[in-house]
Amino acid sequence: MSSSEYSRRRFLAASASSLALIACGEDSDSPSPISLTDPGPQEPTNPPVTPPAASHPPRGAHVSFTGHAQTSRSVTWFTDGDQAPISFLEFDSVESGMDEEAIANTPFRHRIESRVEPTTGVEALTHRASAGDLPADKAFRYRIGSDIGGWSPVRVVQPIPGDSWSFIHYGDQGTGPLAKLVTDEVLKTPSDLVLIAGDLSYADGTQTVWDTWFDQQEALLAQRPMLAAPGNHEEKDFGGDAFKNRFTHPGKPFTSIITGDNPGSSFYSFDVNRVHFLVTTAGALINDGTLPEELLNIEADLSLAAVRRAAGEIDFIVVMQHFPIWTDQDGRSPANPALVALEENIIVRYGVDLLLVGHDHIYQRSQPMSFGQVNPLGYLQVMVGTGGASIRLFDADGPQAWSVSEFVGIGFARYEVTPGKIAVEFVGAPPLGMSDKERRESTGEFKVEDRFEVTARDWLACRDCVQVPRTRMELVTLLRDYTRRLGGIRPHYHHHHG
Repeated sequence: MSSSEYSRRRFLAASASSLALIACGEDSDSPSPISLTDPGPQEPTNPPVTPPAASHPPRGAHVSFTGHAQTSRSVTWFTDGDQAPISFLEFDSVESGMDEEAIANTPFRHRIESRVEPTTGVEALTHRASAGDLPADKAFRYRIGSDIGGWSPVRVVQPIPGDSWSFIHYGDQGTGPLAKLVTDEVLKTPSDLVLIAGDLSYADGTQTVWDTWFDQQEALLAQRPMLAAPGNHEEKDFGGDAFKNRFTHPGKPFTSIITGDNPGSSFYSFDVNRVHFLVTTAGALINDGTLPEELLNIEADLSLAAVRRAAGEIDFIVVMQHFPIWTDQDGRSPANPALVALEENIIVRYGVDLLLVGHDHIYQRSQPMSFGQVNPLGYLQVMVGTGGASIRLFDADGPQAWSVSEFVGIGFARYEVTPGKIAVEFVGAPPLGMSDKERRESTGEFKVEDRFEVTARDWLACRDCVQVPRTRMELVTLLRDYTRRLGGIRPHYHHHHG
């Protein structure tokens, strides 16, 4: 469908919607549904007319943010077919004293038209709408859709507190029964933010699998902000285009001003209170041509974050990506040599505190480390590839010296953040047994399997991590070595990472 034809259809849909509102006596500043008043006793002359069914009901709603973590909210959703009425995000705050009925039925004061683009790989449309300047201390209530196409239920997103707050991290989920167990347990576990470290749906080119995944996740993701990193299975979906099309993320740390608006960015950074997060592809989308640009962003972002931490503005630097650098999963131990050659140099240089990863379908937590050796001034890697895609085993040689905790099963990590400290719990459920067949199912009995704390670095350690970003030539050398190593391990990668 041409852009002119698409615009014409949207104009006709908008005209129809406007006429319907005028007929009901509604103005454009009051977009909530109309309640017609009873004109008094009348003798019916015709049988009641059943209102038409919604033509394009919204589905797959999920919440994120593209600006300030506490004062902005973005909602992304889908409608079936290659055209739909103009759709909106309607929103407001939950005010003191509101009960459930008031939350659901009080008219919304704010409305934003969605940004629309074709959904990658299927006959559907992706809608995005972002709201800013929200009260940081009030819950966000919203609905999405239109009078013609149909409306979602009214949903509520709680505010992220400014002192003690929490987030949940896992990766490698899919759509099977193990994944559902994890989602159900996360729903029961309070948190202010969900971070998914890649390999979300395992669509692998079959785009309707994304619809199934979003249907299964909507109860969680429509009421709790979520940000994700792409994994190698996202690369199998049109080279990562399906991932970029279906999620709304903050912009690239530094080059968005040059490359323009990119709400589906696959690498980005953001702050939540005194924690700085950087999300990277770690080469998962190696064929999309953005790795050189991403490297420049990573260097500049982490260099500035190290300066901010030394100045006392933030306490922690956290990187999330799909691939681990070091691992003891059977068949993948001891490390990813390409990431050791390239990324570990960057992470150690700027003193990253936590590296949150997935990919290997196990739980494994390191001591502070660098280059495979225990180092009190190094980073701590938390591998939570236990979202439910499958359950894998550890290498028969046993854990390496850097490893301090291991678990076979499904689950997630929850991080409770207070000034100067992050307290972490891994909540897991074991498989029925350790045979290939038994590991396809879980007992579903979740409990805390690991606990640890991360404390902020002292001033001297922070000061030593303040480094000038490397020059372009230094990055070219790193990238050349990375590309050479990646080419050497690619057959191994495809054999073990299916």
